[in-house]
This record gives sequence, C-alpha cells and structure tokens, in this order.
Amino acid sequence: MKLVRKQWFYFVLVLILGTSIYADETPINIKDSDISPLYLANSILVLEDPTNRLNFEEIVSSKLESKFIKVKSSKEAFNFSYSNSTYWLKVVLENKSFSSKDITFVVSYPRLQTLDFYFRSQKTIKKISSGYSVPILNRPYQSRFFVFPISFPENSTATVYFKVKSPNSINLPIQLWNKNLYDRHEINDHVIQAIYFGIAIAMALFNLFLFFILRDSNYFLYVLIVTSTAFTIASHNGIASEYLWRDSPWMDQYSVNLFISVVLILFLVFMRSLLNTKQIIPKLDRMSILFILVQIVLPIFYINSFEFWIKILVFSHTVTSFWILFIGIVCSFQKERLAYFFLLAFAFLFFALILSTLRALGYLPTNSFTIDGPQYGSAAEMMLLAFALADRYHTIIKDKELAEEKAKLSLEKSNLDLEEKVKERTFALNRTLSAMKRDLFVAKKIQENSLAIEPILIKELNLVYRYLPISEVGGDFFDVSLIKDSKYRIFIGDATGHGVHAAMITMAIKGLYDPIKNFELPPAKVLEIFNEEFMDNFVSLNSLLTAMILDIDLKDKKIQYASAGHPAAVLLRKEQFQLLTKTGRMIGLKKQIHYEQSEVTFTKGDRLFVFTDGVFEAFNAKEEEFGEESLYQLFQSTTHLSLSDVEDNLLKTLQNFLNGQERQDDLTLLGLDL
Repeated sequence: MKLVRKQWFYFVLVLILGTSIYADETPINIKDSDISPLYLANSILVLEDPTNRLNFEEIVSSKLESKFIKVKSSKEAFNFSYSNSTYWLKVVLENKSFSSKDITFVVSYPRLQTLDFYFRSQKTIKKISSGYSVPILNRPYQSRFFVFPISFPENSTATVYFKVKSPNSINLPIQLWNKNLYDRHEINDHVIQAIYFGIAIAMALFNLFLFFILRDSNYFLYVLIVTSTAFTIASHNGIASEYLWRDSPWMDQYSVNLFISVVLILFLVFMRSLLNTKQIIPKLDRMSILFILVQIVLPIFYINSFEFWIKILVFSHTVTSFWILFIGIVCSFQKERLAYFFLLAFAFLFFALILSTLRALGYLPTNSFTIDGPQYGSAAEMMLLAFALADRYHTIIKDKELAEEKAKLSLEKSNLDLEEKVKERTFALNRTLSAMKRDLFVAKKIQENSLAIEPILIKELNLVYRYLPISEVGGDFFDVSLIKDSKYRIFIGDATGHGVHAAMITMAIKGLYDPIKNFELPPAKVLEIFNEEFMDNFVSLNSLLTAMILDIDLKDKKIQYASAGHPAAVLLRKEQFQLLTKTGRMIGLKKQIHYEQSEVTFTKGDRLFVFTDGVFEAFNAKEEEFGEESLYQLFQSTTHLSLSDVEDNLLKTLQNFLNGQERQDDLTLLGLDL
C-alpha cells in the first residue's frame, strides 16, 4: 500500500513539474532595453527538431506552436552542447510606446554555423540569415558576434524566432539591446579587444627581441605560445572571423580546437625545455613526448571526420592539460624555482580551458564568465610566463654577480666616479627639463596658430569658439573653411587621450585634412577619405578619434553633416533643439567604413553648437557627471544671451559643478548664430 502511495506521489509530482515547463508566453516590454541589455534565455521557449526537416511555416502552425517548451538554462544563455538537432527558439515582445524603436538582438557566441532570425508581427514577417556559413559582409551588422538590428513598430506585439544548427557546441547567449546602446558597447568592446591583442603583440615582440639578444630558445618558444594563444582567443571570440578570415566557414568550424592543440604542443615543448624534465623526471618526460604525438595525430583525424572526433579531441585537450599541470606540481615538489612560476601560469590557463571544455560539453552553463574565461586566463598566463623567464634571467644574473663579488673592492673608485657623473647627469637633466618646458610652450603656440580661424569667416558665420586643453597642448582639433560662395565647412575632431600624445595626433589630423577639406564632396565622402588616409598612414599610432563634418549653406539654409562617433551637435530652434547624431563608427577602427549623411534645414535666428565630449564628460569629487542633458538645458535656457555670454556662462557653470576638481578632458565649443 505504501509503495502504491509513493508511486502516485511521484506521478503527481511529475505531472506538476511536467506542466511547469510549458512557460506562459508573457510578452517582454522592449522599453526595458533602453537602460541595459536584456538576457532573454529565461523568457524563451524551445522546440527541438531531431529530423532537421521543419521549416518556418510548419513551426508557426497551430500544431507545433504548442510544442514549444521552457528549457532549463542559465540567466544568460542556453547550452545544448554538441547536437545533431535543429533548435527553434521563440520569444514574444511588445512595444507599448507610440513610436517605433530600433532594437538589436545579439547572440554573443560566434561558432554557430546556421542562425536564422525571424521577426513576425501583425503586418509583416522578416527573415535574416546569419551564422558563420554566411560571409560577414552579407550579414546585417558586421560584428564578431551575430547581430540582428530591427525596427519594432509602435504600439504592437511581435514574435521572434531563431533557428539554430551547428556541428560545434551549440551555446546561445541571447541579448536584447537598444540599438544606440549596442553601438556604443561595440566600440568599447573593440577597444578592450585591442588592448588584449596589443598586450599579446607587445609581449611577443619584446621576447622575440630578447631571443635575438640572448639566443635562448625558451624565449622563442614563449613567443610561439603567445602568438598561438592569441590566434586561439581570436578564433574563440570571433575577432578572427571579423578581421582575418571573413568568409571561411571551414576555419570557423575547425580553427579553435586546432589552435588549442598547437598551444598544448608548444606548452609541452616549452615545459620540457624550461623545467629540464628530461634530466629531473626522465620517465615522466617520455610520457610528455607521447602527449605531443597525440596532439599531432588527433587533429588530423578530427579534420577528416569532425562529428566523430570532436568530443575525443576536446577530451584529449582536457587530459593533456591535466598532464601539464601534474608535471608542474611534480617539478615544484622537486624544488625547482621556475616550476612555481610555470605551475601558477598554466593553472590560470588550465582553469580557463577546463571551464570552456565543460561548457562546450554542456556540463557548465554558458555565461560571460565561461565564454570569456579563456581570454582572462590566457592574459594571466602570458604575464606569469613572462615573469618565469624574467626570473630565469634574474637567476643567471645573480650567479654572475656571485662570481664577480671578489672584484667588488676594485670597483669602489669607479663608484665614486659614477656618483660624480650622476651629479653631472642630474644637472644636465634639469637643464633638459627646462628645455622641454620651453618646447611645450612653443608647441602650445603652434597648436593655437593651427586652430586659428580667419576673422572674415568668424564674422560671416557669427562664430564664437572656446578651446581649453587640460595641459599646454590638447587632443581636440577644429577647422572652418569656405568651400564656395555662401557654403562653409566645419570640421571637429577629438583624439583619444590628451597631452603631448594626443596633440601629435591632432597635427596628424591637420596634415591629412588640409589637402581634402576643400573638396566639393559630401561630408560623408570626405569622412570616408579621411578614415582611409588615417588607416594608411597612422594606424601604427594605436589611436582612435571621433570626428564630425558639417557643410553649412547660408543661402539655401541647410546643413549637411556626417559624424564618426562624435557627440551630437545641437541645433536650437526657438528654444527647441534638434540633435545632429552620429552616422558611423569612430575614425581608426578599420578601413572601408561607410558613413551615412544627414541633412537639416534652419531659419534665420537659429543657433548651432558643435563641441567635443570634454564639454559634458566632467566629473566632480562625488563622481557625478555634468552630462549631456544638463548641457542641452543650459543651451535652451540661455537663448536670450549672446553666443559669447552663453559660452562664458557654460564655462562658469562647469567650474561651479566641478567645485575645485580638475577637468578630465580637453574642451572645445563652437557656437554659430545662423
């Protein structure tokens, strides 16, 4: 009797749990994405198609609509591991506002072969095909991730579907973004990636230089490890697909695991050389050679039969990583000093690799930590291995110092002479510093002259401007020129950073802009030419800049403009204002960027303000930002004042807001009474 009751209890429990997986299709209000991105995994319903035959028309039929179920996932993503099935995902959205909204769906995992997007509203059905099988130039948004921008109609409800099929592990971190927020996030993301790969390149070049000086093969092996690791990370996070192989599904499918095998082979060779395992632990060293052979042979089978060998290869990566970690521990117990650094360095990479492997196999949830873990681990590994080589070099130097200790007494006189030379050098250094201050003063005058505007242009445009760098020289640049009768062109740019480095960039900007500024071409075309010239001549400076070009026709009373990520200009019309927003990415990100062009009209009495972000990105001691809204309100509230008084009032307001705190960025402001 008790057994029967227990069976009924489990039966009821299964019924309760079973019905709970059919989630309520409560629409998601897209307005919530205006503040921060929304993770959709917990709101998405899933339908698995083991036959791989269902099409969209069948999926939206009443027969299959009810088959969608709620699948367990992390907050950020689904993880279906390696699967031969096709997965259909569905989520319902609503726009309660009375205007359409530009939103963006982002799947931040680049190793999906097929990823089709369907947007089904009351009026239309839109399909966007993506995945690494689609060349990046044919995707709606060229990014290392899969991005689907869409305009959501006002006061409406829509259903979004995703169709996913891939021979790689199927991980789906799906986010909903406000389009403007994601555009800004995309820029920040590229900056972070540039920092990571910049560090990797710097570490590789520095140690390659040491290899040529010291002729120590360990430094060359380190360079190969850093390089192969960087390629692995670039393949893993989609940077390689965006920049290196833009139309190679084969590389997208195979590259990550192939590069991991290369990294592990190099690590095994580096470990044998650095820790001298052939002499310290000869029996275990022979096993390391066996692991090297395994990592050479398995990728060959993996290329010939992906589906069969993929899990075996991934498992071999885990076992090989355990072996390297084990050897590091054994050598540490042998009290090998370098083994401590090696063990700690590989432990970071090992932990990141294990996280990634377990996520790929479906044992860990997919989230930002498990996706980006290999990149964080590889950065720590590169730094710690560099410390290991530095310590090795330090040990060599220390041994030499011990051998030279007997000659120390004979050097005392030389030390006295050296002290005298230090005094002389200190005096010379002080003179050099004084000369540098004079040079900076001259540089300031040169930059001021380069920014000077002809008085006749100031008069014709009713122009008032302010330029306030935070040091002697700054990273802002502007130019006003006459293209032809009654048509004037304004250029404004802001290089990243400030001080001497940024000032040098502004000189480069001037050198590139002067030959093209009077071309009778639309502003967008001039920006494209400028970006190409900048990438061809100054990409090695590792600097980015925002820029904006405005063509003002006083006769036809219209403004044509294009903006490369620059803060929006403000056009005041009888205390109402219109923002002239950006139309493309920053200068210096990549070549062949296309810039859109916009046009607005104005009437006599309108007022135009063009400025750099130093005008509103000012933080006081409480970490409060002055902000764009405060700037717009100030412009609106001072329309009765002259332009000069408006700009003086703005500077005074900023000074009061900062309350003694120094400005953090250069400030440039141009005002025109049209």
